[in-house]
Amino acid sequence: MLTVLIKLDRIDYTEKAREWCKLPYPDHPKGCPAYGRRKDCPPNAPRFHERFDPPFYLVAVRFDLAEHAKKMRVKHPDWSEKQARCLLYWQRQVDKQLKKECLKLLDKLPASFDYTMKPEAMGVNVITTALKIYIPIETKPQNYVWKIAIIGKRKNPQNL
Repeated sequence: MLTVLIKLDRIDYTEKAREWCKLPYPDHPKGCPAYGRRKDCPPNAPRFHERFDPPFYLVAVRFDLAEHAKKMRVKHPDWSEKQARCLLYWQRQVDKQLKKECLKLLDKLPASFDYTMKPEAMGVNVITTALKIYIPIETKPQNYVWKIAIIGKRKNPQNL
């Protein structure tokens, strides 16, 4: 787990990040099925700069994907490497850990602060942002997966 106070100029914002959810991936030729259906997914999610003001905290959790895949291959010797790395078997637990860390930090901050576990949906390029602060994130993870959230001050603190 890693928590870093991060300046606005280190957050790489691009409208393109909101469009990545529409890119095809295995078994999803039209991209993420949540696109346009959830309030925290594009195009419904607000843009980062519309929702948050400084200060910002980047909260990151590292998951050992290679070790997980190795354990899954032992447990299920007939599985392919793709099956052993499938996010259905690890993502929920990592998201839960990330949310726990965000809530722990929010307990120490004023009530006007909030977090997003989907910065990409708000236009943040998480990979380039992480690299700017020396988090060794992999574009196509083979060893470690980094799940990243950002905490910031709400632009409209009345909406608690």
